[in-house]
Amino acid sequence: MIKSLRRTLGMYRKYRARLIISQVLVLISAAAVIGVASLNQKLINQGIEAGDVRTILGTGLTMLVLAIVSGICLAGTAYLAVFFSQGTGYYIRSRLYQKIQTFSFGNYDQFRTSDILVRLNADVVNIQNALLYMTLLLLYAPFMLLVTFILTIINTPSLIWVLVLVTAIVLGLMVLLIPQVFRAYDNRQHRLDDLNSTMQENLAGVRVVKAFVREDYEVKRFAQRADALRQPAYAAAVRVGFLAPMLTGITQLGIIFSIWIGGQQVLSNAGINVGELVTFTQYLSLVVAPLAMLAIVFPFMLRGDASAQRIFEVYDDQPRVQDKEESSTLDVEKVGGRIVFENVSFAFQRGDGQYNPPALKNIDLTIEPGQRVGFLGATGAGKSALVNLIPRFYDVTEGRITIDGVDVRDIPQENLRQVVGIVLQEALLFQGNVHFNLKFGKPDIDDEVMIGASKAADAYGFIMNLPEKWDAPVARRGYNFSGGQRQRLSMSRALTTQPRVLILDDSTSALDASTEGRVQDAIPGFTDNVTTLYVAQRISAVIDLDKIVLLENGEIVAEGNHEELLQSSPLYQEIYESQLGSGITAGLEVEVAK
Repeated sequence: MIKSLRRTLGMYRKYRARLIISQVLVLISAAAVIGVASLNQKLINQGIEAGDVRTILGTGLTMLVLAIVSGICLAGTAYLAVFFSQGTGYYIRSRLYQKIQTFSFGNYDQFRTSDILVRLNADVVNIQNALLYMTLLLLYAPFMLLVTFILTIINTPSLIWVLVLVTAIVLGLMVLLIPQVFRAYDNRQHRLDDLNSTMQENLAGVRVVKAFVREDYEVKRFAQRADALRQPAYAAAVRVGFLAPMLTGITQLGIIFSIWIGGQQVLSNAGINVGELVTFTQYLSLVVAPLAMLAIVFPFMLRGDASAQRIFEVYDDQPRVQDKEESSTLDVEKVGGRIVFENVSFAFQRGDGQYNPPALKNIDLTIEPGQRVGFLGATGAGKSALVNLIPRFYDVTEGRITIDGVDVRDIPQENLRQVVGIVLQEALLFQGNVHFNLKFGKPDIDDEVMIGASKAADAYGFIMNLPEKWDAPVARRGYNFSGGQRQRLSMSRALTTQPRVLILDDSTSALDASTEGRVQDAIPGFTDNVTTLYVAQRISAVIDLDKIVLLENGEIVAEGNHEELLQSSPLYQEIYESQLGSGITAGLEVEVAK
């Protein structure tokens, strides 16, 4: 049941001595507590009943010393338990975040951002709490049970059946409740994922919600998710809350029953005295108390195990794209940038390992060094999927892609992404300043390169108008800049890395036609014969390029320059006419006939 949580203990190899010390302190503390309980018999029989003040004082002093020893040992254990708990949280977060950084786009398709955040936060806290209480109490309870049973058999064997009965009742109830608690906690964490996903989506899109006056709908949707979380959380909390009063009530009933049975034996002089009876009631409390502690520990353990299982789901997942052991590093300076797609097909992989229908089918395409090539087609035609295969954000399902004759799968990803620079569809910036964001890909690059890149992306002008210029603050995700400014800063960031292949994935969609034209005119001069790929929705973005590739339903249906496609492709004519005006291609066939 706690297999996943047990895996986390592997990180303690380096601190094994501290772990051993913590458990030795636990045992000393438990032994001292049992010693205090056992001395009750001497205190009553040889001290109080005999009227021996010296025995009373001596026994009381011994009990005091044992209580102090027990407290000191528990304090030491608590210190080490906190050390292990907090250290484990740091270790898991660091290693899990490190593992997440190795993932490829396919992994992120499976694990939503909200899922990962819950695992890095709530799930780690659950594991921390589980390890804290396990270190403090897990060994304490069995030791206490074992020793008190032995002492009961030695001192009051006639009452051992009472101890066995109480223990059996408590364990039976725990066995009944604990699996239900485990299932409730596991369900709770999954519902927490859904709640966080809803909250993140709503907060990220709050402007859309306000614009369409859908606040009431979002409140109801969030309430539904919160109620779905409340139900398993409530079920678990009720059962955990029931354990403590249940154990307290059973303890009190056991003590009453023991005094009734044992008291009759004392009065009838049946081989048990007052001191032994009082000591037995202490033992009974010491038996149920560890079980009560286990009742506290087990829910934390179960919650921690459910969280550990979710942590390891992420940690055990392998990157969908991996480097080969024998790979060919390219010299970035010598890369020409010739890209060839050879019978390439691609399908997105689902979380269960199966594939969706192909997003790309039988792609054969050659892009010569220094060419400027545009990819045009309707939404969902496969444009972004196609260009994402070049830097290996995904790997092809069939066929291969080469750069200068080398299969991209034979190139280390880090080296490949020095060769291939990309401006993604979402122009996302990081919190910091403009200088940090533009040099994100190459922090050590000269400022002159950064400035030249910003000029090529038409970002230099508005940066110079900012009061702090290059040190101007950038808010989270760049929300303190307009959409067009974010796109130009994103292009500047990609250009600053000086790639040999540049991919602009619909990166001018927020720019006006004039700005878009300036950017397209300036980039070739800055990049110096770099192979440049444009993904676009608008013909105006690709009309002047060397080649235009027209995609439909994941297949190339036409390719050529603007004039060639306008003559040969009905689909291109349709797109051209729909975007630039009805009737613009009228009479085209007449001109061709001439």
